Amino acid sequence: MTRYLWLMVIAVLLITAGGCSHAVPSLEEAKAKIEQGDYDGAYADLQAIVQAEPDNVEAQFQLGIAALRSGHDDVARTAFQRVLELDPSRAAAVHHNLGVLAYQEGKIDEAIAAFQTALSSEPNDPDTHYQLGAAYLVQALPDSPDAPVDNAKVEAAMAEFEKALSIDPQKAEAMVGLGNAYLLRQQPDEAIAQLEAALEISPEMPEALFTLGQAYAQAGRIEEAKATLHRFLETNPPAPWAQQAQALLAQLGEAGP
Repeated sequence: MTRYLWLMVIAVLLITAGGCSHAVPSLEEAKAKIEQGDYDGAYADLQAIVQAEPDNVEAQFQLGIAALRSGHDDVARTAFQRVLELDPSRAAAVHHNLGVLAYQEGKIDEAIAAFQTALSSEPNDPDTHYQLGAAYLVQALPDSPDAPVDNAKVEAAMAEFEKALSIDPQKAEAMVGLGNAYLLRQQPDEAIAQLEAALEISPEMPEALFTLGQAYAQAGRIEEAKATLHRFLETNPPAPWAQQAQALLAQLGEAGP
Protein backbone atom coordinates (compact mmCIF):
# COMPACT_ATOMS: atom_id res chain seq x y z
CA MET A 1 0.00 0.00 0.00
CA THR A 2 1.41 3.38 -0.93
CA ARG A 3 2.06 6.08 1.63
CA TYR A 4 -0.81 8.11 0.15
CA LEU A 5 -3.27 5.26 0.67
CA TRP A 6 -2.09 4.75 4.26
CA LEU A 7 -2.74 8.41 4.96
CA MET A 8 -6.24 8.10 3.49
CA VAL A 9 -6.99 5.06 5.69
CA ILE A 10 -5.75 6.87 8.80
CA ALA A 11 -7.89 9.90 7.94
CA VAL A 12 -11.00 7.75 7.55
CA LEU A 13 -10.34 6.00 10.88
CA LEU A 14 -9.93 9.32 12.64
CA ILE A 15 -13.16 10.66 11.17
CA THR A 16 -15.02 7.49 12.18
CA ALA A 17 -13.60 7.57 15.67
CA GLY A 18 -14.47 11.22 16.02
CA GLY A 19 -18.04 10.55 14.94
CA CYS A 20 -18.48 7.99 17.70
CA SER A 21 -16.77 9.92 20.46
CA HIS A 22 -19.63 12.21 21.46
CA ALA A 23 -20.04 11.63 25.17
CA VAL A 24 -23.52 10.96 26.49
CA PRO A 25 -24.39 13.72 28.98
CA SER A 26 -24.36 12.68 32.61
CA LEU A 27 -27.57 12.28 34.57
CA GLU A 28 -26.22 14.67 37.20
CA GLU A 29 -25.71 17.37 34.57
CA ALA A 30 -29.23 16.90 33.27
CA LYS A 31 -30.72 17.09 36.76
CA ALA A 32 -28.73 20.25 37.43
CA LYS A 33 -30.26 21.81 34.32
CA ILE A 34 -33.74 20.98 35.61
CA GLU A 35 -32.93 22.64 38.93
CA GLN A 36 -31.68 25.71 37.04
CA GLY A 37 -34.85 25.89 34.96
CA ASP A 38 -33.15 24.89 31.70
CA TYR A 39 -35.83 22.37 30.81
CA ASP A 40 -35.10 22.33 27.08
CA GLY A 41 -31.43 21.61 27.71
CA ALA A 42 -32.26 18.92 30.25
CA TYR A 43 -34.76 17.38 27.84
CA ALA A 44 -32.15 17.09 25.09
CA ASP A 45 -29.61 15.56 27.48
CA LEU A 46 -32.06 13.07 28.92
CA GLN A 47 -33.22 11.98 25.48
CA ALA A 48 -29.62 11.02 24.77
CA ILE A 49 -29.24 9.27 28.13
CA VAL A 50 -32.34 7.10 27.82
CA GLN A 51 -31.44 6.24 24.25
CA ALA A 52 -28.17 4.86 25.58
CA GLU A 53 -29.73 3.38 28.75
CA PRO A 54 -33.44 2.68 28.16
CA ASP A 55 -33.76 0.80 31.48
CA ASN A 56 -32.29 3.60 33.60
CA VAL A 57 -35.25 4.33 35.87
CA GLU A 58 -33.98 7.65 37.20
CA ALA A 59 -33.16 8.89 33.71
CA GLN A 60 -36.65 7.95 32.51
CA PHE A 61 -38.22 9.73 35.48
CA GLN A 62 -36.15 12.88 34.97
CA LEU A 63 -36.96 12.77 31.25
CA GLY A 64 -40.63 12.76 32.22
CA ILE A 65 -40.08 15.84 34.40
CA ALA A 66 -38.11 17.72 31.73
CA ALA A 67 -40.61 16.78 29.02
CA LEU A 68 -43.53 17.83 31.22
CA ARG A 69 -41.99 21.23 31.84
CA SER A 70 -40.86 21.85 28.27
CA GLY A 71 -44.16 21.01 26.61
CA HIS A 72 -43.40 17.52 25.25
CA ASP A 73 -46.51 15.94 26.71
CA ASP A 74 -46.44 12.67 24.79
CA VAL A 75 -42.81 12.04 25.69
CA ALA A 76 -43.55 12.83 29.34
CA ARG A 77 -46.43 10.37 29.43
CA THR A 78 -44.37 7.63 27.77
CA ALA A 79 -41.43 8.20 30.12
CA PHE A 80 -43.58 8.06 33.25
CA GLN A 81 -45.31 4.89 32.06
CA ARG A 82 -41.88 3.37 31.46
CA VAL A 83 -40.89 4.23 35.04
CA LEU A 84 -43.94 2.35 36.31
CA GLU A 85 -42.93 -0.68 34.28
CA LEU A 86 -39.35 -0.59 35.56
CA ASP A 87 -40.03 0.34 39.19
CA PRO A 88 -43.62 0.14 40.49
CA SER A 89 -42.45 1.48 43.85
CA ARG A 90 -42.37 4.93 42.25
CA ALA A 91 -46.13 4.83 41.66
CA ALA A 92 -46.92 7.83 43.88
CA ALA A 93 -44.47 10.17 42.17
CA VAL A 94 -45.39 8.93 38.70
CA HIS A 95 -49.15 9.29 39.21
CA HIS A 96 -48.65 12.73 40.75
CA ASN A 97 -46.84 13.88 37.63
CA LEU A 98 -49.35 12.19 35.33
CA GLY A 99 -51.99 14.17 37.21
CA VAL A 100 -50.09 17.41 36.65
CA LEU A 101 -49.82 16.55 32.96
CA ALA A 102 -53.54 15.86 32.67
CA TYR A 103 -54.32 19.07 34.59
CA GLN A 104 -52.19 21.11 32.20
CA GLU A 105 -54.02 19.52 29.28
CA GLY A 106 -57.39 20.45 30.77
CA LYS A 107 -58.32 16.81 31.46
CA ILE A 108 -59.53 17.49 34.98
CA ASP A 109 -61.31 14.18 35.62
CA GLU A 110 -58.17 12.31 34.53
CA ALA A 111 -56.03 14.56 36.73
CA ILE A 112 -58.21 13.90 39.77
CA ALA A 113 -58.03 10.15 39.22
CA ALA A 114 -54.24 10.31 38.94
CA PHE A 115 -53.86 12.40 42.11
CA GLN A 116 -56.14 10.05 44.01
CA THR A 117 -54.07 7.09 42.85
CA ALA A 118 -50.90 8.86 43.97
CA LEU A 119 -52.41 9.50 47.40
CA SER A 120 -53.39 5.85 47.75
CA SER A 121 -49.66 5.08 47.67
CA GLU A 122 -48.43 8.15 49.56
CA PRO A 123 -51.30 9.68 51.57
CA ASN A 124 -49.22 12.33 53.32
CA ASP A 125 -47.80 14.17 50.33
CA PRO A 126 -48.81 17.85 50.66
CA ASP A 127 -48.09 18.62 47.01
CA THR A 128 -50.54 16.00 45.78
CA HIS A 129 -53.23 17.14 48.23
CA TYR A 130 -52.72 20.68 46.96
CA GLN A 131 -52.90 19.61 43.30
CA LEU A 132 -56.04 17.56 43.95
CA GLY A 133 -57.60 20.57 45.64
CA ALA A 134 -56.73 22.75 42.65
CA ALA A 135 -58.37 20.25 40.30
CA TYR A 136 -61.55 20.19 42.42
CA LEU A 137 -61.58 23.99 42.41
CA VAL A 138 -61.49 24.04 38.61
CA GLN A 139 -64.48 21.70 38.58
CA ALA A 140 -66.29 24.04 40.99
CA LEU A 141 -66.15 26.99 38.59
CA PRO A 142 -69.45 27.80 36.87
CA ASP A 143 -69.75 27.02 33.17
CA SER A 144 -71.34 30.40 32.47
CA PRO A 145 -71.77 33.73 34.30
CA ASP A 146 -75.32 32.80 35.30
CA ALA A 147 -74.50 29.26 36.47
CA PRO A 148 -73.98 28.55 40.18
CA VAL A 149 -70.71 27.54 41.78
CA ASP A 150 -70.52 23.82 42.60
CA ASN A 151 -70.35 24.12 46.38
CA ALA A 152 -69.67 20.43 46.88
CA LYS A 153 -66.52 20.73 44.75
CA VAL A 154 -65.51 23.87 46.65
CA GLU A 155 -65.80 21.92 49.91
CA ALA A 156 -63.77 19.05 48.45
CA ALA A 157 -61.09 21.50 47.32
CA MET A 158 -60.92 23.18 50.71
CA ALA A 159 -60.56 19.83 52.45
CA GLU A 160 -57.54 19.01 50.29
CA PHE A 161 -55.92 22.41 50.84
CA GLU A 162 -56.44 22.07 54.59
CA LYS A 163 -54.96 18.58 54.51
CA ALA A 164 -51.91 19.93 52.67
CA LEU A 165 -51.49 22.61 55.34
CA SER A 166 -51.87 20.09 58.15
CA ILE A 167 -48.88 18.25 56.68
CA ASP A 168 -46.90 21.37 55.70
CA PRO A 169 -48.10 24.51 57.53
CA GLN A 170 -45.78 26.67 55.39
CA LYS A 171 -47.29 25.61 52.06
CA ALA A 172 -48.24 29.00 50.65
CA GLU A 173 -49.82 27.49 47.53
CA ALA A 174 -52.46 25.78 49.68
CA MET A 175 -53.22 29.09 51.39
CA VAL A 176 -53.77 30.66 47.96
CA GLY A 177 -56.03 27.74 47.09
CA LEU A 178 -58.09 28.40 50.20
CA GLY A 179 -58.17 32.09 49.32
CA ASN A 180 -59.62 31.29 45.91
CA ALA A 181 -62.15 28.93 47.48
CA TYR A 182 -63.31 31.62 49.92
CA LEU A 183 -63.64 34.07 47.03
CA LEU A 184 -65.94 31.62 45.24
CA ARG A 185 -67.99 31.45 48.43
CA GLN A 186 -68.15 35.26 48.58
CA GLN A 187 -66.19 35.33 51.84
CA PRO A 188 -63.53 37.97 51.12
CA ASP A 189 -62.43 38.51 54.72
CA GLU A 190 -61.55 34.82 55.10
CA ALA A 191 -59.82 34.91 51.72
CA ILE A 192 -57.77 37.95 52.74
CA ALA A 193 -56.59 36.23 55.91
CA GLN A 194 -55.31 33.23 53.94
CA LEU A 195 -53.67 35.31 51.23
CA GLU A 196 -51.93 37.68 53.61
CA ALA A 197 -50.56 34.62 55.43
CA ALA A 198 -49.28 33.26 52.11
CA LEU A 199 -47.51 36.54 51.39
CA GLU A 200 -45.83 36.48 54.78
CA ILE A 201 -44.18 33.25 53.62
CA SER A 202 -43.59 34.29 49.99
CA PRO A 203 -43.86 38.10 49.70
CA GLU A 204 -43.66 38.30 45.90
CA MET A 205 -45.78 35.26 45.07
CA PRO A 206 -47.74 36.35 41.97
CA GLU A 207 -50.69 34.03 42.57
CA ALA A 208 -51.14 35.35 46.11
CA LEU A 209 -50.87 38.99 45.04
CA PHE A 210 -53.37 38.61 42.21
CA THR A 211 -55.93 36.79 44.33
CA LEU A 212 -55.45 39.18 47.25
CA GLY A 213 -56.15 42.10 44.91
CA GLN A 214 -59.40 40.40 43.93
CA ALA A 215 -60.27 39.72 47.58
CA TYR A 216 -59.66 43.34 48.60
CA ALA A 217 -61.87 44.45 45.71
CA GLN A 218 -64.62 42.03 46.73
CA ALA A 219 -64.40 43.37 50.31
CA GLY A 220 -64.68 46.97 49.09
CA ARG A 221 -61.12 47.85 50.12
CA ILE A 222 -60.48 49.59 46.83
CA GLU A 223 -57.20 51.38 47.49
CA GLU A 224 -55.63 48.24 48.94
CA ALA A 225 -56.88 46.31 45.92
CA LYS A 226 -55.25 48.78 43.53
CA ALA A 227 -51.96 48.79 45.40
CA THR A 228 -51.85 44.99 45.52
CA LEU A 229 -52.66 44.63 41.83
CA HIS A 230 -49.82 47.03 41.02
CA ARG A 231 -47.49 44.92 43.14
CA PHE A 232 -48.67 41.93 41.16
CA LEU A 233 -47.96 43.64 37.83
CA GLU A 234 -44.43 44.44 39.02
CA THR A 235 -43.72 40.68 39.13
CA ASN A 236 -43.97 40.59 35.29
CA PRO A 237 -46.71 37.95 35.21
CA PRO A 238 -47.80 36.11 32.05
CA ALA A 239 -49.76 38.27 29.65
CA PRO A 240 -53.22 36.77 30.35
CA TRP A 241 -52.83 37.42 34.08
CA ALA A 242 -51.56 40.93 33.47
CA GLN A 243 -54.54 41.65 31.23
CA GLN A 244 -56.95 40.44 33.91
CA ALA A 245 -55.26 42.64 36.50
CA GLN A 246 -55.47 45.67 34.21
CA ALA A 247 -59.14 44.93 33.55
CA LEU A 248 -59.84 44.76 37.29
CA LEU A 249 -57.96 48.02 37.85
CA ALA A 250 -60.14 49.61 35.17
CA GLN A 251 -63.26 48.32 36.94
CA LEU A 252 -61.93 49.90 40.12
CA GLY A 253 -61.81 53.27 38.37
CA GLU A 254 -58.18 53.44 37.39
CA ALA A 255 -57.37 54.51 33.85
CA GLY A 256 -55.13 52.23 31.81
CA PRO A 257 -51.53 53.06 30.88
